[in-house]
Amino acid sequence: MRKEKIQQGKKKEILMIIIGVVMIGLGIHFFLLPNHFSLGGATGMAMVLSKYLPLSTGALLILINIVLFIIGYLVLGRAFGIKTVMAALGLSVFVWLLEQLVPMEKPFIDDPFIQLVAAVLLYGSGVGMVLNNYASTGGSDIFAKIFHKYYGLELGKGCLIVDFIVTVLAGYAYGPRIALYSLVGVILNGLIIDHTIDGLNTSKLCIINTAHPEEVCTFLIQELTRSANVYRAVGAYTKKEKEVVQTVVNNRDYVRLKRFIQNTDPKAFITVTNASETFGWRWRKMD
Repeated sequence: MRKEKIQQGKKKEILMIIIGVVMIGLGIHFFLLPNHFSLGGATGMAMVLSKYLPLSTGALLILINIVLFIIGYLVLGRAFGIKTVMAALGLSVFVWLLEQLVPMEKPFIDDPFIQLVAAVLLYGSGVGMVLNNYASTGGSDIFAKIFHKYYGLELGKGCLIVDFIVTVLAGYAYGPRIALYSLVGVILNGLIIDHTIDGLNTSKLCIINTAHPEEVCTFLIQELTRSANVYRAVGAYTKKEKEVVQTVVNNRDYVRLKRFIQNTDPKAFITVTNASETFGWRWRKMD
């Protein structure tokens, strides 16, 4: 049973990474590249180089990621893992295929800001999904890890520095207008990534003061397949000893739990707050 749960978890991780990679690729091909917008990373590097080399952005993206992985392996060893390699190369191949099958000679519409927003929504959400499953699409992450190893620079700051440099180079290649749009895109992209990761991991921490703790625990275990901690507490007003149930459930199960408590013990006192991350059995694993 436990092996089946592990296998299901791995399949879900792979599926989420694939969906994330597809979203990133769509954002790159249909919105970033036709407008020459850069959000940094390997994609931005490929876009800049395509201005000066007789190769498509997709082909350059494949070559850049291969070179970056060689550098990363020589400098960092196995610090970036197989899932990152597969995600980055999968993204590179997907973008190249889109270039061959659905070539984009010009942007969809004449409003570059709307297209930037669409690109960031797809790109940032996709990156958030990939990162949330302990992978990445390579690019600036590898340089950031090198800076962290040798100079102690935080990974987030390292990525920001690399993305900023790539964005400046894009501005040099395509003009200051593109540079300003790209800088706005980098900032919005970071916000979307954080929001996506938070949204995927948010659960409900519930502290339940009820006269029927056994019924609540039975419902959690048998109906929601969750568990709980039960504490003994003394009411400040009544001075009576009671049992308090503490549990964590996802948003869907929280609705069911609240309805059950309402029907079982309408006088129950419940405190609910958002838990940004939950690790352990039937939750995310700590990689």
